[in-house]
Amino acid sequence: MTTASRKRGWDEIISSRARIQIAIVAALFVAVYWAPIRGLLVARWINDGNWSHGFLIPVFSLYFLYMRREDLPVGPARPSYFGAVVLTLGLAMYFAFAWVIPMGYPQGVSIVVSIFGLTLLLGGWSVMRVAWFPILFLLLAIPLPHRVYVEASRPLREWSALAASTLMPMLMSGLHTQAQALVIDYLTPDGRTGQLNVEQACSGMRLLMSFFTIGLAMSYLGDRPMWQRLVMIACCIPIAVFCNTIRVTLTGLATVGGRADLAQGTPHQLLGIAMLALALGIFWLLGYILNNLLVEVPEEPGGAGQVTNEGSN
Repeated sequence: MTTASRKRGWDEIISSRARIQIAIVAALFVAVYWAPIRGLLVARWINDGNWSHGFLIPVFSLYFLYMRREDLPVGPARPSYFGAVVLTLGLAMYFAFAWVIPMGYPQGVSIVVSIFGLTLLLGGWSVMRVAWFPILFLLLAIPLPHRVYVEASRPLREWSALAASTLMPMLMSGLHTQAQALVIDYLTPDGRTGQLNVEQACSGMRLLMSFFTIGLAMSYLGDRPMWQRLVMIACCIPIAVFCNTIRVTLTGLATVGGRADLAQGTPHQLLGIAMLALALGIFWLLGYILNNLLVEVPEEPGGAGQVTNEGSN
């Protein structure tokens, strides 16, 4: 293995003295933000299944930074004092929304703003060119306000109800359905009537957020042109909606067919995991198509229009 191809370790990038400084700054940072980290982030990740992925976001961010360690500068850092301005802004946001106008979400955003400012202050723009995406990626771990989350999920629930009411009669002969907002009215072949309510748990928001996270990660790490990265991110929404429509349809068919036990509890959670696997498969297929959509044809030596003298004599 040559020196040029050898992967640089953290010892070559971050000196022992710098690591001590980072540890001290990190300890002070956690001490200042301990209340929102524990109460607004970790507690929500534990108690709200819609945000249980929050534990993985910081891990992914560190992994992104590790994968791009070759691009980090070697040698003494060149701090940017503009980072002090950003850090001051982050701290001001935190204290304003913690004491003056108590609001949880802006406190979470202030954590990311302060990390951005600290990185810029200590490492400068040369480090920020690598660290900006892992830092901004942390925004996906901050739970949205409950009211905003519910309102955002409503269009997805209405679409799932409409699509499921269209698909269910195709899969069950003699079944009649009609969607009204979040409710599906049904009439079975034997004359039974009832209603299916698309609950918030079936809104598809969790699947949408999970795949938006995965789409961002794959577009950042993959060696792709920018247009392919944008396509993969844009497709996160239709993929999540498609998989959620299948989940709502199967759940509705189970309920109408007299197996309501399959529409709740462990079977319902397993169905969600199956939809996650389906979405991953669709995402992989999309990546394969994008990789093979355009095939580069190598030019022949001398150019296509070159005329040879062979056989002219």
